[in-house]
Amino acid sequence: MRNGISFGLKAKFMLVSTLLVALTSITWGGWFYLNESEHLMERLEANGRLMLDSIQPPIIDAILYERLGVIEENAGLLDNFIEQIVENRELQVVYAFITDTHGKVLAHSDYREFGKTYRDPLTAAALTRNQFYGHTALLPSVGEIYDMAMPLQVAGKSWGALRVGVSLARVEKEKELMAREIILFSVLFFLIGNVVFYVVGLTMSRPLLTLSQAMSEVNHHSLDAVPLPAYMHRHDEIGKLQQSFSEMLERLKKAEQERQGALTRLMQNEKMATVGKLVAGVAHEINNPLMVMSTSLFHLEKKVQPELVKYISHHKEGVQRIESIVRQLTDFSRAGTLDLQRVASDQFFQEAAGFATLALKKFEVRFQSSNNADATLLLIDKGKMHQVVLNLLLNAANASPLGGLVQLLAYLEDGSYCLAVHDQGGGIAPGDKERIFELFYTTKPGGDGSGIGLAISKSIIEMHKGVITCESRPGDTTFLIRIPLQKEADHG
Repeated sequence: MRNGISFGLKAKFMLVSTLLVALTSITWGGWFYLNESEHLMERLEANGRLMLDSIQPPIIDAILYERLGVIEENAGLLDNFIEQIVENRELQVVYAFITDTHGKVLAHSDYREFGKTYRDPLTAAALTRNQFYGHTALLPSVGEIYDMAMPLQVAGKSWGALRVGVSLARVEKEKELMAREIILFSVLFFLIGNVVFYVVGLTMSRPLLTLSQAMSEVNHHSLDAVPLPAYMHRHDEIGKLQQSFSEMLERLKKAEQERQGALTRLMQNEKMATVGKLVAGVAHEINNPLMVMSTSLFHLEKKVQPELVKYISHHKEGVQRIESIVRQLTDFSRAGTLDLQRVASDQFFQEAAGFATLALKKFEVRFQSSNNADATLLLIDKGKMHQVVLNLLLNAANASPLGGLVQLLAYLEDGSYCLAVHDQGGGIAPGDKERIFELFYTTKPGGDGSGIGLAISKSIIEMHKGVITCESRPGDTTFLIRIPLQKEADHG
C-alpha cells in the first residue's frame, strides 16, 4: 500500500495561511483597482461636464447673435470656442465640434469636417433631449476616448449640440501606474503576511513539537517522561494538552503497576497452589512414619533404663517439632478456601484478645488490647482471621525482650477494618522486610522457625481482599492488617 504525501501541522498551517494571504491580496488588489478605475472615469466625466457646462452659455449666445444679425455668420467666434476647448490643459481633447439642430457641423477642430452632418445616436440624443451624454468609444487612430455630448438649449428650444472627445491615454497611464503600485503593495503584503503567519505558526507549533518529542522519549518500561522546561508550561489549550498527557502517563503508569501487581499476585497464587498440593501430599506421607515413631518412643520410654530417658525426651521433642511443621504445612494447603460469615467486629476482637491472653501466658511479656473501632459487621472467615492474629502475636512475643509490651489495636480507617500488632523487639532488617512473607523464609535462627506462618497469614489476608504491611525499626515493629468493609456487611 502506497503512502500518500503527508504534511506536518506547521506545514499545513503555512500552506493554508499562504493561500489565505494570496487570496486576500488578489481580492483586495482587484477590488481596489476596479474601484479606483471607476473613480478615475468619474473624475474625467466630472471635469469634462464642468468644462462643457462653463462654455455652453457663450456658445449659445454666439449662435443667437449670428441668427439675430448682431454679428456676421462665419465670423469665427464659434471656432474660437472650439479652440479654447482643444487647448484645455486638464483634459486631453481629441476633437470638438458644434452642430446645428439638424446635426450639421457649424465649427470643428478639424476644418475638413466643416459642413458635415452627424446622425449618430449620441448627437441625436443630445439634440432631442436636454441631458448630458457620455460613453467610451474606440478610434483607430487615437485609441480609447471618452465621447461627450452637451445639448445647446435655452428655454426648451434647441440651438444645436456640442460634442467633445477626450483621450483616455492619461487615465490608462494612471491606471497602469496604479496597477504597479497595487501589485507591489500586494507582494509586500503577501511577504509580510507570510512572515507574520510563519512566526505565529512557529510559536504555536514549537510547544506541540516539544510535547511530541517528550512523548516519543517516554520510557516504555517505566513510563517516565522527560520533564518539560518551566517556560513551556502554558495556561491555554496547549497547556491543557500537556496536562492531559501528563495525567494520561500517570494513569498508564498506575495501570501498569496494577497490572504488574496483579501478575505478581497471580504468579504467587499459582506458586502457592502448586506448593499447597505438594505440601498436602508430603504432609500425608510424613504423618504415617511420625505416628509409628511416636508410638515406638512411647513404649521405649517405659522400658529403657532411667539414664537413657533423657535421650528419649530429645527424640520426642524432635518428633513434636516435625508434627508442628507438618500441621503448619497442612494448614497452608487448606488456606485456599474461606468460610465467610458476617461477624460483629466487637465480638471478633474480644475473642481474638481472649485467645491471645491465653496463648501469651508462657511468654514473659506484657499484653494490651485496645478496640477503638466503631461497632460494624465484618464479612470474614473468623477462624482463619483468628489464626492470623494469633500468629502475629506469637511472633511479636518471641521477638520481644523480657517484660516487653505487645499490643493488639483495632480501628476503622478509609473504609477498612484495621488490626495492628505492635512489639518492642529488635526489629526487622530492611533487607528482610521484602521477603518475610515468602514461604519458608525466616529470620529466626536455624531450628526456631519454619517460615510458613507469615506466608499463610498473607495468603489469608489477600483472600479477604485485604493487605498486610510491616513497619519496623529497633524497639518498634508494627504489623498492620487492612480488611475492606463490605457494603452488604455494613447493611447487615
